[in-house]
Amino acid sequence: MRAPSALLLISAVLMCAATAGADDAGGFTAYTHYGFSGVVSKIESGFLFIKSPHGLQLRAISPNKADRVGLHDAKIGDEILLLVDSGNVLLDATTPTRMAMFEHRLLTGRIDYGDPYWGEIRLSTPEGTERFDVDSLMGNKLWVYEQGAPVVIELDADNVMIDIHRDR
Repeated sequence: MRAPSALLLISAVLMCAATAGADDAGGFTAYTHYGFSGVVSKIESGFLFIKSPHGLQLRAISPNKADRVGLHDAKIGDEILLLVDSGNVLLDATTPTRMAMFEHRLLTGRIDYGDPYWGEIRLSTPEGTERFDVDSLMGNKLWVYEQGAPVVIELDADNVMIDIHRDR
């Protein structure tokens, strides 16, 4: 019974996390995320391997990501909630008891600086320039954005950039 209630909660979070922005043609662009649950099936060299009940292949969470999202003490058999982007890249993970960790924030601005090694981003906003660490799985998205590009970044509960999209 825990899994259906967790999936309902994930759905609610996803509806809040998805945003839409109007474009010049009168349409909209949606940033879509997908949530699902799985179970830790093995732990090897600090990597957590999550098995989904939907028959998907095992999903690995690196030791660094596991520590950052609070899964450093996960054990085999623990339920894990996963959030992925439309490209199936892992954005966030947590346990059902730490669901508040899925609270994300969207921030709009212009790229002031993007670290060539994908470790940080600085964004110019009306409130000034802000600096954020970049999740290692999201850094590879930075190279397509030039300095001054208008973007929307998504920050996780730890204020780390976990997703980026061009703003219109």
